Amino acid sequence: ALNPNGVLTYSLADADKPELVNTLPTDYGLETIIIYDNTIYLGSRSALYILGIDNPAAPVILSQTDREAVFFGGCDPVVVKGQYAYSTVKIIQNICGRVAAQSALMVYDVSNKNAPVNIGTYFLNLPNGLGYAGNYLFVCDEGDDLLRIYDISDPANLKLLDTTVPIQDPVDLIIRGDQMIVSAKTAFQFFDLSDITNIRPLGNILK
Repeated sequence: ALNPNGVLTYSLADADKPELVNTLPTDYGLETIIIYDNTIYLGSRSALYILGIDNPAAPVILSQTDREAVFFGGCDPVVVKGQYAYSTVKIIQNICGRVAAQSALMVYDVSNKNAPVNIGTYFLNLPNGLGYAGNYLFVCDEGDDLLRIYDISDPANLKLLDTTVPIQDPVDLIIRGDQMIVSAKTAFQFFDLSDITNIRPLGNILK
């Protein structure tokens, strides 16, 4: 679990009474957490963290990416596929009046978990959550009221598809098989992904 400036590990040996067994300090601004291939990836306002959990009761920081000043202060969800991590950086407002602040989708080669390398940056308006199905990455771009789709067959050279899904204020998404659930500000929206060239709406649940 995350605090803004630390990773908290709880023992569930007694499921009725979770016990805090470890606190790992980090810089301030942790946002998101994902566990993939026995590794923890954290998105923060300042970096992508990679944590080792050979001992799950005591995670250790393997690496922390550097981020250019133009991207500092952005929210940072992340997903991982194979040896690549995909992260959106959303700058809601410029910090200290720096008009150069920029939102983007960033791609990292994480084959060496001790030294991740940024291999691609793709500028967006106000990106939020993201997820993938096969070789397609879906990104919520709240600023343009769209779900953008990238072909990630070549992680070093993503291709933005002409196919987009108009959604007002998309915030996050979950992909389950051939279905996608998008959380927007007013509703959960469901889609059929069986044909990427013809993504069909299935219905919605108002919030």
